[in-house]
Amino acid sequence: MVAHINGELVVWDAAGRLAFERLQNRLARRGAAAARAAEEWPAHFVAFDLLRLSGTDTTSCP
Repeated sequence: MVAHINGELVVWDAAGRLAFERLQNRLARRGAAAARAAEEWPAHFVAFDLLRLSGTDTTSCP
């Protein structure tokens, strides 16, 4: 089965709110600093649309 999924990477803060600035901060780092930031602020993929499934366009489905 092949699926095309639309979504984005997010980082949540300690209060459970999206923290876009932390994701940006992670993307700006390299090497050991990037690894430390990934441990401190893990990113998660949030899928919000299934666009195609096994060759079938699902965009018209509810």
